[in-house]
Amino acid sequence: MYVRNRLRWLAPLLSLTLLAAACGDNAAPDHGDYALEPVAGDYDDAPNTVRGTLVESVRIGERLLFADRIDPQLTFGNGGGLVVGVHGVDNLLSGVQRTALGPFDVLAGYGAIASNGQSDNESKHKLLSITILSLPDEAQAMAAAQAMAAADFTANTENAPLPLPEYPAALSHWRPGVPTVGSWLVWKNLVIRLYAKIIEPSPKLLTDLLTRTYRAQLAELDTFVPTRAADVPKLKLDSDKLLTHVVKTGDYWPDKWDFMVYGPRSYALLRDDPSINLREFEQSSIDAIAVSYNKFLYRTRDSEAAKTYADIEEKHSLAADYTPIAGPPGLSGVSCYRAARPDNRSVPARRFSCLVRHNQFVVRLYSNQEIDIRQQAVAQHALLSGSW
Repeated sequence: MYVRNRLRWLAPLLSLTLLAAACGDNAAPDHGDYALEPVAGDYDDAPNTVRGTLVESVRIGERLLFADRIDPQLTFGNGGGLVVGVHGVDNLLSGVQRTALGPFDVLAGYGAIASNGQSDNESKHKLLSITILSLPDEAQAMAAAQAMAAADFTANTENAPLPLPEYPAALSHWRPGVPTVGSWLVWKNLVIRLYAKIIEPSPKLLTDLLTRTYRAQLAELDTFVPTRAADVPKLKLDSDKLLTHVVKTGDYWPDKWDFMVYGPRSYALLRDDPSINLREFEQSSIDAIAVSYNKFLYRTRDSEAAKTYADIEEKHSLAADYTPIAGPPGLSGVSCYRAARPDNRSVPARRFSCLVRHNQFVVRLYSNQEIDIRQQAVAQHALLSGSW
């Protein structure tokens, strides 16, 4: 074991040494303080409720319906993702609905909002919001759905029931004269919550929209097996240790933004163009996206698929007004870019970026410092090339 681990440690160092020799330079490429080998973490070792909630939420997200299957105009991603935090449901639902969920143990949840991109024109704006919540059992799911529906219904005295003949168990209501509708339906221990806005305030059109959405969403869930409440804390975030093969710049603590592994569908739903991104992922058979503190590892089918996806990412960079710059000398599969101007809307660093490709992996790196992005790229190349 000692010899094998020592050889693994030597592999990335050897690759950099050979690179330096090939470049006619005695100094290895500059990697700053970044590790050249994976830094082990214990984030998956012991049962953890926070981690389990994140993982089960992503499992649900992999079955969430894409709204443009219901209305082809609903192609714009307007928010969503994991909706359950340490204090319960914290996203997508209204305040009265979140309050109604207070007594319930919501195990996990994922949701997404899609629109037709007409948010600045109320008369033409359409949207569909789908959220799925997991509770310990069907009885609690039913009670939670009833509590949310009742709280939302009584929030406005003009609300009126809207029955769905195909789904009589659904709890739905609208406000006559207003083209919006809310609805809740229980499947096993899951609550499906829908909110929609259309153009014409027609109960017939709203009923049809809800019916088609439930029909398609239930088809997506058909083979899904929710994790038992007692087993949620045992779920593993990163069984393949993808996160340890991304340059380490933060603590190993599960977090939906900073330290997480997504599947292709759940991750695409976070983007501005979900269906376009999903098609790109499917084109390269991407089955996992590891997010680690503003760095993103994509696992594709093979090296050829990785090249295809790296080309797609490069096109995105150029379209976003990035300009190619020199990367670390002599490293194959590495390309770097500089943004034409700082993005004041982005809190995470975006000024400089590199793509690192090796075997079936593509990693997108970001930094606000040019020297730092190249150091990250050197370390990332070593992590991918020397340790698998």
